[in-house]
Amino acid sequence: MNNSKNTWILFLSLIVILQALVLLYVFGRGELRRAPAAQRREAPAGPEEEKKPGVVPERKPAAVGKEEPAVPARGRIVLILDDWGYNLRNRDFIVGNDFPVTLSVLPFKPYSQVVANLAHDKNKDVILHMPMEPYDKERYGLEEKMLSVGMSASDAVRLLDEAFVSVPFAKGMSNHMGSRATEDASLMRVVMARLKTRGLFFVDSLVTSKSVCHAVARDLGVAFLQRNVFIDNENDATAIRQRLIELAGKARSNGIAVGVGHDRPLTIRVLEEMIPELEREGFRFVGVSEALRERT
Repeated sequence: MNNSKNTWILFLSLIVILQALVLLYVFGRGELRRAPAAQRREAPAGPEEEKKPGVVPERKPAAVGKEEPAVPARGRIVLILDDWGYNLRNRDFIVGNDFPVTLSVLPFKPYSQVVANLAHDKNKDVILHMPMEPYDKERYGLEEKMLSVGMSASDAVRLLDEAFVSVPFAKGMSNHMGSRATEDASLMRVVMARLKTRGLFFVDSLVTSKSVCHAVARDLGVAFLQRNVFIDNENDATAIRQRLIELAGKARSNGIAVGVGHDRPLTIRVLEEMIPELEREGFRFVGVSEALRERT
């Protein structure tokens, strides 16, 4: 009797255990089915950012380029260097950098064509620095070939054409001296008309406050710029730096400023120091041709 009772108790216990195992199996499969859906809803942001329970994956910083953040533009500076052609002492300045300066080359000089070719190869603007008649002739060593008040229109045009042949790639012209010539409307109309025919611009070095160049250029539709600052009237490094700071101030105030210097070793040395500094401050150096394109 007792044996039979023990057998039934054992049998019922086995049934209870089996039912418990079945329930565990069923519920376990249900949890496994729900897990993939949860994983799909919380998919990691990238293959290398595997999620861990209770851990927010670290957000990777945006890719950073090699260039520094752009400095706000402060103004454009047009820098023209006059009197190239006598020699090649500052040749390294032409070929050794990418500064967008404009070289103003005297015609009929031993190195006029060489300088013009070197500058063109470095994508620097070249302009003809045309000798023109000054008032104080005794003070200056006059050029053998220059535009003079009273010369015939045909002689002026012929001399201009010869000068442009001696300075290849010239995109325009500026005046070398010319305090008397640039006050003479008749001569300047001949000059501007010839530039108009050739599709060239004029830069007034502004050696006299009575210059008629701007008015004549406007009347004939010739692209025109004029100097704001002579940067090296004093052949002194401190003075040149001060003039460049003055030039930058005008560029900041007006959006653009035109500075004129010369092919001199000290001027070149100061420019090699100051141009990068001014660029870092946000000033942009441009050639004459680019300045005129951006203005139209």
